[in-house]
Amino acid sequence: MTGPFKHTLACAATLLLSLGAHASAHAGDITLFEHDNFRGRAVNLRETTDDLSRFGFNDKVSSILVRSGTWDVCTDSGFRGRCKTLGPGEYSSMPGMNDAISSVREAGRGDGYNPGRPGRDPDRGNGGYGRGGSLEVYSGAGQNGGSARLNRDTDDFVSIGFNDRTTSIVINNGYWQLCSDSNYNGVCRIFGPGRHDDLGRGLDGRVSSARMVDEREARRQQQYEQPYQQPQYQQPQYQQRGAVMLFPEAGMRGEPLALDRDAEELVRYNFNDRASSIIVNEGQWEVCSDAHFRGHCEVIGPGEYGRLNSMENQISSLRRVR
Repeated sequence: MTGPFKHTLACAATLLLSLGAHASAHAGDITLFEHDNFRGRAVNLRETTDDLSRFGFNDKVSSILVRSGTWDVCTDSGFRGRCKTLGPGEYSSMPGMNDAISSVREAGRGDGYNPGRPGRDPDRGNGGYGRGGSLEVYSGAGQNGGSARLNRDTDDFVSIGFNDRTTSIVINNGYWQLCSDSNYNGVCRIFGPGRHDDLGRGLDGRVSSARMVDEREARRQQQYEQPYQQPQYQQPQYQQRGAVMLFPEAGMRGEPLALDRDAEELVRYNFNDRASSIIVNEGQWEVCSDAHFRGHCEVIGPGEYGRLNSMENQISSLRRVR
């Protein structure tokens, strides 16, 4: 081999090695562990894996170490089912996803955006409204305390270990509907991009589900999904006054039922399943859909509730809890 040609090959090999090292330094790196606290058998990945069964690791992950990159971990193969986005860090346990992960892929960049994702894909669970929408929920006011990040619809916060814990949020992109009950029921309210320190009456510390909604739909529905932020109204003319007052029509209209004590059956007051709005003058009250404080119940404090949403014409009993 001639000297110049040999020198050229050596330079090319050096360049390829250098490029390879540079690329690997910027590639994502994630390690999956069989047990919590990074114990047991482990699998290290640097590329998308749509089915962990090929490693004998399907539904076996209990802790994760993300050395670089941002990764989506999903409960079903092919990146379907419930997914969670993880940035660099140590995850000593996987609440809601323990022994349930079946596929893993690098998300693309730190905010969870993946340019390969379609803009609307209901099977992926993002509701189909825009790319890269993300919601961060915090257990403390002012975006403090424990937190969880959502990149897709989540119908039950129990699955992410965050049920009834949210008191402040950050929305990085998109419009999100937060609800007090699972499956997007109960008290619901829509929030747009930004930091939100006040979730409003009925949601503070009580969020159980969240989903992305279309911006136009958000603007149409927002006025109906904020039951505890009512416009000013003219005070109805009525004589009764109690610690709690139930009205047969929305907006505190109609002849009210005024109560100062618990009512285990509203049938006796001829007001069963008739309440459409409420004023609480004193204390905290639990209102329930069935007699004897059973069925679906919600606790409401002092204030004016012009619409009751899921509880409208559903209240059969109520009692003071504080």
